[in-house]
Amino acid sequence: MNYAWEAVLLAEQNDRDRDSLRFVEAVTPSPYIEVSVTDLNTGEPEGDRVEINPLYRLGDVFGRLFDRNTDQMVQTRALFFDVCMHYITQLDLREGLSKEDYHHSLLSDDIQSGRYGRAAAKRFALFSRQEQKLVVREYLCLLKTGNCQESFRKAVTGLYTDALVYENNETAYELLVYLGTADTDAQRERAAFLRDMFLPVQETVHFFYENHFGIIGVDETMGVDEMVIF
Repeated sequence: MNYAWEAVLLAEQNDRDRDSLRFVEAVTPSPYIEVSVTDLNTGEPEGDRVEINPLYRLGDVFGRLFDRNTDQMVQTRALFFDVCMHYITQLDLREGLSKEDYHHSLLSDDIQSGRYGRAAAKRFALFSRQEQKLVVREYLCLLKTGNCQESFRKAVTGLYTDALVYENNETAYELLVYLGTADTDAQRERAAFLRDMFLPVQETVHFFYENHFGIIGVDETMGVDEMVIF
C-alpha cells in the first residue's frame, strides 16, 4: 500500500465506505511512500485515519499550502487537507475507468436508488461490494447477449463456489439450483434477487441450500440425511 488511492481500494474491498476515511498529514512521513503506516505489510488502512505524506508526489501543489512552519488555522487546514486528498484520490481512481466501468457504476446506482423496485434495492444491499460488482457485470452481459440462463448461471456460480445449476429436461422453463450455503432469510432474499434480475417470468426456479437433491446413480447426492427429495 503506497498511494492514497490504493488505501481507498483496499478499504472498499473490505466493505468500508471511502467517505468514512479521513486523510491527515503524517506526523513522521516517509520520503519513500505516500501512505504512512506502522506495518508496511498491512492489508488495509489501520482504522479510518490515513496518514499521508503530501510532499511525496504532490509537493508542487501542497508544498506551500501545508507548510509545517505555519501554525495558524490548524482545524481549517486539516479539514481542507482531507477534502483535497479525497478529491485527488477520486481523480486517480477515475483515470483507469473504461466505458464498461462507467456503465457498471450507473447500473449499480439505479438498483440502489430503487429504479428496479424497492424490493430489488433491499435485496441488492445483502450482497457485499465485490459481489454487487459481479452481479452488475453479469447483468450487463445479459443485456448484450440476451442469454438469460447463461448469465444467471455465471452469476450464481460466481457468488457461490459450490453452486450447481441444472435444467429440467422433462419440464420446460424449470431450473434446479444448488447453492451449498446455509438456508437463511438473507440467502433466500439474495436468491430471489438473482431469479428476478436474470430470468424471465415464465422460468420456475427451485433453490436448494445446504443439502443437494438426490440424483439416482450419483452416490454423492444420495447420502442419508444429506439430501433433499425432489
